[in-house]
Amino acid sequence: LSLGRYRMVSTASLHHTFSPTAAVRDSSRRWMETPLGRDATKSTMTVFIDRDALDKFADEIARSILANRSLEVTEWDADGWHYTGTNYRKGGRDDDYSELMRMERVALYVLTLDSINFCFWPLSSETEKSGARCAKNDLEYEHLAIALRKVAEADDGEISQVSEDERVDNTSITIRAASSYALSPANLALLTPAKLHAMLQPHFPPSSSLDEKDSEEDVSLKTYELPNINVRCQLLNELGKGLLERHDGSALNMISRANRSADALVGIILDTFPGFRDYVDTDQWNAPASTSDWTSAKSSSSVIHFYKRAQIAIADIWAALGRGRDCNSLPSSTLGTDARLRICQFGDMDLITTFPDYRVPQILRHVDVLRYEASLAKSVDDRVELEKGSIDEVSIRAGTVVSVEEIVRRVKENISKAAASSGNSDRSVSDLRRLADDVSAVTIDWYLWQRGEKLDRLNLLGLHHRVRTTFY
Repeated sequence: LSLGRYRMVSTASLHHTFSPTAAVRDSSRRWMETPLGRDATKSTMTVFIDRDALDKFADEIARSILANRSLEVTEWDADGWHYTGTNYRKGGRDDDYSELMRMERVALYVLTLDSINFCFWPLSSETEKSGARCAKNDLEYEHLAIALRKVAEADDGEISQVSEDERVDNTSITIRAASSYALSPANLALLTPAKLHAMLQPHFPPSSSLDEKDSEEDVSLKTYELPNINVRCQLLNELGKGLLERHDGSALNMISRANRSADALVGIILDTFPGFRDYVDTDQWNAPASTSDWTSAKSSSSVIHFYKRAQIAIADIWAALGRGRDCNSLPSSTLGTDARLRICQFGDMDLITTFPDYRVPQILRHVDVLRYEASLAKSVDDRVELEKGSIDEVSIRAGTVVSVEEIVRRVKENISKAAASSGNSDRSVSDLRRLADDVSAVTIDWYLWQRGEKLDRLNLLGLHHRVRTTFY
């Protein structure tokens, strides 16, 4: 009995078409299985996968899924961090157009968030210049998500005029956010670092002295600041300009061009926004990638692909606007007829890989699935920053991708064995098929990230590796 839609996709099977998700899988596995992933000065792997620990961990996850009849992960907005546009209604209307406008706003929120979703732990340049060496930046993902949600909600209640074109039942009308929406492409294209700081900082927690239970050696001030704000602003400018120049100023226009393919949408994002091109060329370790390199990078065998922020943007769009969404049950008999309402219901989400950042390898190391060579382990545990694009960093990220792929495969095998065992009714087999379908690199990533967050808050998790990067 074979369950689920799990597919191992190879770039070789895609001929001349570039599949970014297949490139991530193939290059990560190649790195971990060839001398590319070795430190030439030590002739040993700096990161390796403990297969016995991986099987044990995957079996634990499978048992939990079978016992609870679900992979227990928190839904995308269960904690209220994200913007959902629930209170938005265009001119008081309740029809397809209004729903599409809400979707446009949510999609822009997600793209904005994932354009600047990286490297929160450094201090801002202003704090570093002030000489506040005893400060600790405690900014986390949820602080940024919540701040942007509040910015996005600012014009939710405004009643804007509906143009004559918008009154026509015309599914060809391009959906664009109003100028009053702070995250519209036009506003993002003109954003300045000062405006970005003024927009977000009031929504972050205030700086404060550390509590005794939080106190760390030589640290006395807890701050919440967005570091690298100039770079983040440039990425948001790029997002706005890219949507305006290549997608008629509409996030939904861009998404619709993928024809409900998550893999294709990753490629569209990479082609449109250079800031999402998260790869390392092992033939040019110290040479920064340029825009002109992109075409050759897609076909080069020396490139290791990751695309963490691009892939997580697709997963967030799917979670917010596609996963489990029944357009026929929207709250009006007039809703659900426009095909664009379904453009985020991607049919190939199982092609998206895990999002190789810092938290997932941290939890994989915690359960002994990933093991680090002694000098790398010491660097991580001593909070020594790793060089961006170094052998150590690439090995951690590639090892993370391969580990999660193997965990997904093992978990699905276990569910398949459970379904094949005697005594299962047709309904039980159907339920197990649904469970298997829900197991993917994306849902396992969510599970690992949420498990890691819980352990970290309890101070039960070891340290994560540190790299100053715009990619995670």
